[in-house]
Amino acid sequence: MEIEINGIKIQLVNSTEKNVNDYLEFVNSLSKDEDNYTLVRYSEVNKNQIIEWSKSWGKQTMMILAYQGDKDTLKVVGNIQLNKGRYFGSERQFHVGEIAYAVDKYFRGKGLIYALFSYLLRSTDVKILTAWVDERNIKSQKILENLGFERLCKINEFMYSLKEKTFVNLIFYSGRTEVARERVEKYLEKFNLKIKY
Repeated sequence: MEIEINGIKIQLVNSTEKNVNDYLEFVNSLSKDEDNYTLVRYSEVNKNQIIEWSKSWGKQTMMILAYQGDKDTLKVVGNIQLNKGRYFGSERQFHVGEIAYAVDKYFRGKGLIYALFSYLLRSTDVKILTAWVDERNIKSQKILENLGFERLCKINEFMYSLKEKTFVNLIFYSGRTEVARERVEKYLEKFNLKIKY
């Protein structure tokens, strides 16, 4: 799948273990970004952890990477992931998926996140999507609400941030896949993004 944002071509790719180094480079770039609210904001993430985690990519975890550049200079500028069936221990609920996402600072506010959502929503069979969002991450809350997610609760001091040496409050969101599919098209139009499938 391909899109163009401000004259820059971006390829969206369903990733496997072979994309670990590209993803790791992206994660390292996010760790230096004060507006980033992915796990690297809260703790150290190393290559061995990502290698182990990547073994589920293309299986229980759908990992989509957004690549900018040509064959010789490709770099990841965004990602969205979906972990299926994480709830209730051994009674896994495969109709439910937890999502997480990140976009490079340059591409924020330009619609890339909606293109990533569009690709994900076309590729999954889950019915219910969930997400945890840092209370300070207002932009991410707005994106989810734009796509029809509902804010269900806030849990104070739910996660400990090793880097910040404090507990952070998280907001739990849930949404229906069919609603998000309808709404994402509106935002692709708003940003004048035409996706080539």
